[in-house]
Parts: sequence; structure tokens; C-alpha cells
Amino acid sequence: MFGFKHTLNNFNHDEVVKAKSRLLGRLIQVQGTSNLPKLFPYLVKRARKSLGEQLTLGEMCSDGISLPIACTVRTVTSRIMGVLFFGETISSDPVFADALLRYPKEMVSSQRIILDRLSLIMGAGRNTWDDNPALKELTFAWNISSITSDSDYWNGPEHLAQTLLGVWFAAAHQPWMNLDFIFLQLCRNADIQEALRKEIGTLEGLTYEKLMNLPFLDSFIKETVRLHPLDKLAVRRKALKPYTFASGSPNVPAGATVAVSSYDMMHKSIDYPSPEEFQPRRFMDSDTSVRGTKFTEVSEKFPVWGYGSLACPGRFHASIVMKLVIAHFVMRYDMRLENEEANTSWSWETFIMPYESTRFVLRKRED
Repeated sequence: MFGFKHTLNNFNHDEVVKAKSRLLGRLIQVQGTSNLPKLFPYLVKRARKSLGEQLTLGEMCSDGISLPIACTVRTVTSRIMGVLFFGETISSDPVFADALLRYPKEMVSSQRIILDRLSLIMGAGRNTWDDNPALKELTFAWNISSITSDSDYWNGPEHLAQTLLGVWFAAAHQPWMNLDFIFLQLCRNADIQEALRKEIGTLEGLTYEKLMNLPFLDSFIKETVRLHPLDKLAVRRKALKPYTFASGSPNVPAGATVAVSSYDMMHKSIDYPSPEEFQPRRFMDSDTSVRGTKFTEVSEKFPVWGYGSLACPGRFHASIVMKLVIAHFVMRYDMRLENEEANTSWSWETFIMPYESTRFVLRKRED
């Protein structure tokens, strides 16, 4: 949609589309997913640290601390994702961390900082990369170099750095924007906050396996995303040659982009009775055709992750980060909107964007 001319320094996408797909499938969907349970303790550590840092930036009010929702969840999410990609030491560097956070909005000014650092640790500085070895060898930055060490094509650290930066671009926006709408729902529904606390139990006893198997949390996230998809369209495909659908229409000329209306598909009453109604337990309901589906499941009834062979390979990483952020906020704080009448979102073409000015109030829980 944006073009690699702007996002990846003129990186030739068409030249390497097959090689890139194979590499990223192995890096993210196969090796990356299997590494998530081992990465989990490091993600928990970063979540606690990042949340604490954000609280120091808040404004004290009569019943807690006021913070901007968008900035807070965007920063915490970026810091946690940074550990997945680059480990603790590099992602903790203030200049590098700030560049990662700014990249989706300020590509030109931040990408050189990121590419220079990544090219170093994937090239001349790989053997002197200073981080916990047990963590370092689980990160995307380490493993993308390991996977391609014997490849004649992936023969330069800058090439790999550009590829990984493309993955970061994909990962940097969707989780936090979904979290913004999720936190709006949490702030408006104290009963959901309490239900999640009962399901989670305690932060001390929260393991990767438990966090991935909380049916109410999955259902609540999925229902929120269903009602508030970030993009009303999904599964965009560009026609490389003229194409006519089996039904006889539409006729798609070469170069045109075709997309699925994800909003309409997730508001079909046959699949989602009372589709405009927010039902946080909808996906736990025995009377619905979508019962039991996890947030990460790829389905034509829920095309948020795309569909088919090009479905998002990083959805398990995005899901665990989102759930971790929710758990740490919910278990430690009661939440409400600072202003119930405040604007919360705006639209641009088919995209729904959070308002940066919307704030929530966090009140530390006693128990």
C-alpha cells in the first residue's frame, strides 16, 4: 500500500517476493512461534518496566493517574515488541527505541538510525552483540542472519536489515491501535475488567500457556476488533493480468486492486446475530457458528489477519503482546475514561484511527 520506495529505501519487492516469503515464513511462523514460550519471561519483564515508565509521565488527578490512551499503549507495545525483534540491550537504547516508536509516522528520519544499527549486529558486530545469549538467540534479528548464513541470495547485512525493518513496519501499528479500542471498551465496562481479573487470576501465576488459553479474553478481544476493525477492507490483491470472477463479474483490469469488505463480513447477521451489539462473550456462546474461535484463528468470517497462504504470519506474536499489555493493566489498575464525552476515533478513507487526545485514568488496585 505504501510502497517500498518510501518504507524500505527503494528495496525491490518484486525481485525477491518468493525468496522473502519463504524466509519470513520460516523466521516468523515456524521458528518465531516456537520461540514465544521461551521469550515470555523477557516480555513480562519489559511489560512491567515499560508500564512503570509510562506512569511517571502521567498527571495526578483526584482518583488516580491520567494518561493519553494512544501514546501509552503505543509506547508500551513498541517496547515489548522491541524485545521480540532485537533483545533487551539494543531495544533499551533510548535513541534506537525512539526511532522504532517513530518509524511508522516518520520513516525517513528514523529508518537510517534503525538500518545502521541492524546492519551492524547482522554483520561486523554480530559476534560482539552484547546481550543475554539465551535471549539473543531467540530474537528475529539474530535468527534472520542464522537462517540465511548459507544463502547466496541473502548475502549482505543491509539486505537483511531492510527485510526485518519491513516486518517491524507491519508489526508496529496494528497491535497498539487494536489495543486503543480495547482499552476504550475496558474503561466503559468495569464488569469486563472484573471478569478478566477472575479469569487471569494473578500476574505471578500467569504463564505463556495460560495467557494463550483464556477464552473470555480471546472472545472479548475478538468481539472488540469485530466491531471496530482498523480497516474496513482486507485481503487486498493486485491483478497482474485481467481477471473475471467465476460468477461472471466483476471484471478486474490488470493493475487494479481487489479487496474483501471485512466490515460487512463481520456484521453478517447469519454469523453474528445482532451484529451491531457488543457481546464480549459472543465467541463463547454455544448458539453461535463462531463459538470457540481464538483471536489468532484465520477465517473467512473474521478476515482481520488476511486469508489463505498470505495470512499474517506474526499474528501469534501480536496476540501475545496485546494480551500481556491487557493483563498488566487490568490486574494492577481500575480504569475509566477521563472524559466520557471525548472523541475517540476518526476516519481516513477505509481506516479508523484513534484520537491521540483521549485519556484514561488509572487507579491502583489494593488487592
